Amino acid sequence: KQWYQRRVAITAGGIRMHQENKCVPYLYVTVKMHKSPVKFRMITSGSKSSLKQLSIAVGLCLSRGLRIVKNYSRYRDRFHSRNDFYIIDSSKEVLDFMFNDNRTSYRKSVSTFDFTTLYTSIPHDELKMNLHKFVERIFEIKGKKFINCNLFNKNAFFTDSDGNSKSYVKFTKESLIESIDYLIDNAYISYKGNVFRQTIGIPMGTNAGPHLANICLHQYEHEYFLSLYEKGSVEELSKLQFVFRFQDDLIAFNDDGLLQKSLNSIYPPSMIVNNTNTSCDKTNFLDLTISIFKNKFQYTLYDKRHDYSFDVISLPYLDGNVPKGQAYGIFISQLVRYAKNNCNSNVFLKNVKSLVDKLINQHFDIAALRKRFKVFLENHLDLWGKFGTTISPNEVFQEI
Repeated sequence: KQWYQRRVAITAGGIRMHQENKCVPYLYVTVKMHKSPVKFRMITSGSKSSLKQLSIAVGLCLSRGLRIVKNYSRYRDRFHSRNDFYIIDSSKEVLDFMFNDNRTSYRKSVSTFDFTTLYTSIPHDELKMNLHKFVERIFEIKGKKFINCNLFNKNAFFTDSDGNSKSYVKFTKESLIESIDYLIDNAYISYKGNVFRQTIGIPMGTNAGPHLANICLHQYEHEYFLSLYEKGSVEELSKLQFVFRFQDDLIAFNDDGLLQKSLNSIYPPSMIVNNTNTSCDKTNFLDLTISIFKNKFQYTLYDKRHDYSFDVISLPYLDGNVPKGQAYGIFISQLVRYAKNNCNSNVFLKNVKSLVDKLINQHFDIAALRKRFKVFLENHLDLWGKFGTTISPNEVFQEI
C-alpha cells in the first residue's frame, strides 16, 4: 500500500505492478564450495518483488548515467595523463591496455585488490549521498530536464520533452533521487515466515543493486581525483590513470604502488580492501593471469574452477537432448575466448587440446570439432594472428 501511496517517479503512469510481483522477495543462499572453510553468499530474489519494475527503471537510468560519465571523462582527459573513471564491463580494456603498453619500454608493474564485503558494508547514508551527487552530475552534464526509460526495450535517454507516453517512464532529477532513496530504504526480504529490512549494504540479486554499488565506489574515486586535481598533483594523477575496476575487483598498472598507499584516502574505513597478488609481478584478474617477464606483460587464460579441489561439470553432453548445432557453437565461442585471453600460441594450443579432450569424452565428434577449428582459423585471424606464427589443425588433433 505504501508503494502505491507515495508518488515515486510514477506520475507518467509508466510503472505498473504486475499481479505476480505483489510480494516481498525471499532470501536464499548460494554456497561457496571452493572456499576453505566453506562460505555462503546471501541473495535477495529479485525475480518477483513489489519493487521489481521500479528497480529495473532506476537500473536503466543509472546504467545510462555511467555511460555518459565515461564518455565525458574520456573526452575531457583525452589530452591529459589522468583518469577518474575506473569502471569496466569486461577484461577487454585491460587486454587493450597491455597490448599497447607492451610497445613501450617504461618500467611495468601490476597489482590487484578486492573489496571483501562490498555489498554488505556500505552505510545507507553514504550510499544515498554518493548516488545523489552522481545523479546531479549526470543531469548537469546533459543539461536536460528529464530522463526517460523504456522497460520493454531496456534503454534510457535524456530529453527536454515534457510529453507523456505509455511506452516510457519519465524521471526528473528529483524523482530519480527519490526513487533511489525509496529502493534503499525499502529493501525488505522474507525469511522463514518473517520479514526483515536491510539497514546496511545493498541487497544482492536486485536489478539496480550492481549499479548502486558501482556508482557508490565511482563517486569516492571521482572525489579523490578532484582533490588531486585541485592540489595540482599532476604526478599522482598520471600514476593512477591506468586503474581499472570490475565491480569489487581492482587492478592498477604502472602506478609505482601509489594505489595501495591511497586506498584509505579513496575509500571509507568501512570498506576493507585487500591486495590479491600471488607475487610482486604476478596476479589473477577476472579471467586473466597476468605476469611481467622481461618488462613485458604476459597474460594467459585464468579459470577459477581449475583451483577447486573437485571437478566442475560444464559444457553439454551430446548424448542428451541438446541441439548439436548449438553445442558445437560453444566450441567456437571457447576458441575465441582462448585466443583473446592468451598472448602466446603454446598456451593457446594447450588450452584447446584440453578442451577437445573434454568434449570428446562428452561424445562430441572429432571430425566435426576439427572442421570447426579450421573455420575458426579462417574467420578469426584478427585474434590469433597476434601470436606471430602459423597454426594448423594438426597441432591440436594429430595426437587424438
